[in-house]
Amino acid sequence: MSQTLPYSETKAKCFEMKSRKSSQFQYIKINEYYFCLQQTPAVFAWLLFCKREDLLTIQPWLKKSVAPWTLMYFRYHWKMVKRNVWHLIFFVQCWLGLRDNAQTVQLPVYGQFGMAVHKGYKIFDIRSRVVTKIFDPDVNQSSIFREIEQLKKVSQIAFAPSLTKWNIAERWYQEEYIRSNIAALHRSTDSVALLKGFYREVMPCINSLIFFQPPEAKGLIGYLEELMEIPEVRRLSTDELNESGFKKIKTFLDGMFECLRTEGNISLYLVFTHGDFCPANMLNTERGIKFIDWESAENRSVLFDFYSYFFYRIVTGKHSVDRVASEINEGLPNFILELAMKMPEIAQSLSHFEKVYRWMYYVEEVCKSLVRERTDKNLNILEDILEFIGAFIRYEELLTCKD
Repeated sequence: MSQTLPYSETKAKCFEMKSRKSSQFQYIKINEYYFCLQQTPAVFAWLLFCKREDLLTIQPWLKKSVAPWTLMYFRYHWKMVKRNVWHLIFFVQCWLGLRDNAQTVQLPVYGQFGMAVHKGYKIFDIRSRVVTKIFDPDVNQSSIFREIEQLKKVSQIAFAPSLTKWNIAERWYQEEYIRSNIAALHRSTDSVALLKGFYREVMPCINSLIFFQPPEAKGLIGYLEELMEIPEVRRLSTDELNESGFKKIKTFLDGMFECLRTEGNISLYLVFTHGDFCPANMLNTERGIKFIDWESAENRSVLFDFYSYFFYRIVTGKHSVDRVASEINEGLPNFILELAMKMPEIAQSLSHFEKVYRWMYYVEEVCKSLVRERTDKNLNILEDILEFIGAFIRYEELLTCKD
């Protein structure tokens, strides 16, 4: 990380920005965000006090659910104001070059704020309504090319952001910035309300993805062999990974591979999936629900996004397995029934091999996360994988008890 520039150099940087001769902008880290030091303290204050919903949209878990006109509501907002004043003071000190211990980063794009993401940073310019992803120097151009090509395809989906510009050589791309509110309904503890929202907003989106391109029929054994050949999965069998967490993952995957092999080489359907289909990536807009963060999109088994939506509630939302199991038990038959109207062959496959598709989701989720674990510098992916595995095991135990 670079050090904070002194006042004179900061002013020089501002001049370079205005004259468009500078290709680097300095961002100061405050909490989980990076704020550009080439903006004035007045703009920073405007972000904190007037555009707080834009920050919450990107990290909605920062928002607490507090009922209006209660003592806790006023206490919460009073604490928020005090915290923002301290952040403003800290920003002004950095802007004037009075702090030499601040965590900063140099990036080639201007925006009001940004955040570290997988393989780089995303910079948000809410005035120009664009989001720019800047890739880390250690990400090779072939990976950048694949991600951009995938997002070109995703841009055709009505509930996805539009890809507007990109430059592979300069290692960045731009998407539209979606002005929105947090999709709070999909974090509800009320199963009745949640399922209503699922039927009205989520199920049509999952179906749209299934219909987005022709489904691919693939033999179960051949597909399992493909997943086992993923380098990050093969790596589990080496002496390189001695940590107990990886051993638990290997034990779980070996068990699931063995269970699935016993089902025989049945034909499964693979469809286009979001890959991280959960309430954290859902935003309410004037044009309906929008989904963000499509970097993990690819072909997977039909129920992958369906189960992602519900298991997120166990792992991140900390809802009980019993509650989520009852939601799945009600939601899945209706999901299959809706699908049968347009793709009866897939609906029939889901009805006959529901257990296999569920187990395939477990395997695909773990394999996807293992791939990300090697490159994500911001999140503890290993801990997330173990949380998911724990949820899968508890869910299977619950189903066994009911049987």
